[in-house]
Amino acid sequence: MPNSAREEKNLQIVRDALLEGAHDFTKFFAKIFTEDTRWEIAGHGPVAGFYHGLKDLHDRAEAALFDRLQRPLEIKTRGLWADGDDVIARIDSTGIAIDGEPYANGYLYILTLENGKVVSGVEWLDLHAYYEIVDRVQL
Repeated sequence: MPNSAREEKNLQIVRDALLEGAHDFTKFFAKIFTEDTRWEIAGHGPVAGFYHGLKDLHDRAEAALFDRLQRPLEIKTRGLWADGDDVIARIDSTGIAIDGEPYANGYLYILTLENGKVVSGVEWLDLHAYYEIVDRVQL
């Protein structure tokens, strides 16, 4: 079944943000998240849980990873799908930690959009890879 006009618009918004963030993952978040975005990182451990807004997500989850990388995290989109206001994105990331070791992860996001911005969503990722670099690389 073909996507509706609304679904196509939402797909294009997310596609554009992913392209903008291809060589710096932070640009993806800055483009379509807001200070009011409600976000969940699914799973277990200190970073799993709920966040309110881009700053909260950055301060409590992203900075711990991004500060341990030599340069911005690069991403590649593996797939995008839409269902109404929800866009599902499958993404891979790669980077090099400041200790010279590689970092890679995979993500599945369900992004709920309103007026071209993410209002809420949930993220699945390999938390083991995240915790490994955070524990290994001391700042």
